[in-house]
Amino acid sequence: MKKSDIKVLPEYYIRYINEIEDIELSEALIMFGENLLINDKEKLISIGDKVYEPGKWTVKDIIQHLIDAERIFVYRALRFARNDKTALPGFEENEYAPEAKADKRSIDDLLTEFQILRRSTLHLFESFDNEVLQREGVSTGVNISVLSIGFVIAGHTLHHSNVIREKYFPLIKSECCVNKVHSTV
Repeated sequence: MKKSDIKVLPEYYIRYINEIEDIELSEALIMFGENLLINDKEKLISIGDKVYEPGKWTVKDIIQHLIDAERIFVYRALRFARNDKTALPGFEENEYAPEAKADKRSIDDLLTEFQILRRSTLHLFESFDNEVLQREGVSTGVNISVLSIGFVIAGHTLHHSNVIREKYFPLIKSECCVNKVHSTV
């Protein structure tokens, strides 16, 4: 199914869904997945723990955030796909970041985990038929469909990849960067 098949756009997630063109969900998960980051592995490594401004996450923190968020989104999609009507809570990304200890991991390790996770995500969503993709549930107080969650996953990855390219890649050539301090992107 395509993005245009989404019946209800959950307001909070529109910004991620709108990052993606009107393409098939499986195509979006492939296009805006592991290769966005793996193709830039050397740049990510060279950035190290630099941040573009005090209080911002490092690229390791961002990759770990993508992993954590995708696992949570996939869990929500699975619950709704199985017709579970239990309302699901949100999560506080800024509390997760320091607990994840991404600074203790290598870029290679994080990218490998992200790659494995995205392949698993793709397989799960490919197992859903159109009826299942249109099922809805309540998460973080809003109705959202399984299909919408799939596009949120792809758009969330694209959003953060763009942040890395726009705000972190310039640090490679610049000496005007600051040391890491945990906060948000």
